[in-house]
Amino acid sequence: MKSRILPLMRKEFIHVLRDPRSLYIAIGLPLVLLILFGYAITFDVDHIPVAVVNQDDSSLSRNLISRVQSSEYFDLRHLSNEYTGLESLLDHGKVKIILVIPVHFYRDLSKGKNTPLQILVDGSDNNTALIALGYLSKIIQDFSSRIILEGLSEKGNLLIKEIPLISQETRVWYNPGLRSTNFIVPGLIAVVMMILAAMLTSLTIAREWETGTMEQLIATPTKPLEIIIGKLTPYFLLGLIQMSLVVLIGTLLFKVPLKGNILFLLVVSGLFLACGLGIGLFISTGTKSQQLAFMLAIVLTMLPSFLLSGFLFPISSMPKIIQFFSYLVPARYFLVILRGIFLKGNGLSVLWPEVLFLLVFGSIIILVCTRRLKMSLE
Repeated sequence: MKSRILPLMRKEFIHVLRDPRSLYIAIGLPLVLLILFGYAITFDVDHIPVAVVNQDDSSLSRNLISRVQSSEYFDLRHLSNEYTGLESLLDHGKVKIILVIPVHFYRDLSKGKNTPLQILVDGSDNNTALIALGYLSKIIQDFSSRIILEGLSEKGNLLIKEIPLISQETRVWYNPGLRSTNFIVPGLIAVVMMILAAMLTSLTIAREWETGTMEQLIATPTKPLEIIIGKLTPYFLLGLIQMSLVVLIGTLLFKVPLKGNILFLLVVSGLFLACGLGIGLFISTGTKSQQLAFMLAIVLTMLPSFLLSGFLFPISSMPKIIQFFSYLVPARYFLVILRGIFLKGNGLSVLWPEVLFLLVFGSIIILVCTRRLKMSLE
């Protein structure tokens, strides 16, 4: 068995080394995709252009404007005492939010009256609008709390003691800075590796049929399982190199912390690669055209990995029927594993359900490919 598998592995290695396109796909493309998507996809919103209408022009209103301007989330693009004509700033997209401070703002506050502020938001980008509203609301809330405390302090400490003050202390675990990069990059690794693993092997058997060398394999005493092992092994090793490079890029370039065990990461990456390579080989055993195999690999891996893995959209918010199909996507489980290893430092004791699924799925897909190839040879 060993004497039959090694020549197949050597043949596949030679083909990869002689084909620059295969090497680019195997080594260069995952790095390019990770860097492009890593910088392009982000949920962090900062430097939001804002305009302020200060109709009160008091020291208190200027203090509020100063707080907005000094925030890292906002860039003050326009400051005016008049409201007229400011709608055009929203129309032309020059600002995303307008804060209107009304007349008698200071006078009403000093008398203890309820003083509303008007906030106009460009809702054409609902994600940015919601985040901007949250940031601005927090600034106004902190400003209001400070005014209340200062007002109470001027009336005497006795009054302060009579009012129960509720404070909160928030601690964010696993991602203290709430950096979306720490959330995005591990997910990108899972998606990119799934797509490329399937692409690499989707062409192997189809290429043999197109070039006419499949008949030579049929004439040899090599068994279907030996052909599968011989063809998967080179791409499996290339996949481990890919994985090592993208993890290196994620930790060094994007500064994503790697808190878990690196050896455990490599082991589960091997299981995931077996799933991706098996899917590609499954496609390859069902078609004799490299072009068709390539297109099927893209459709059957890219869309499910992006949409059904929980990479961009939470699975819990999807319809039940879509959630059911998401259980069949290996990237869903590898995504949980990667985020657990990178951000939480989890091991097998926590991630064993996901690891078990990858093991079972990889075994089944390889056995199915062996069976399909056997039927093709017969």
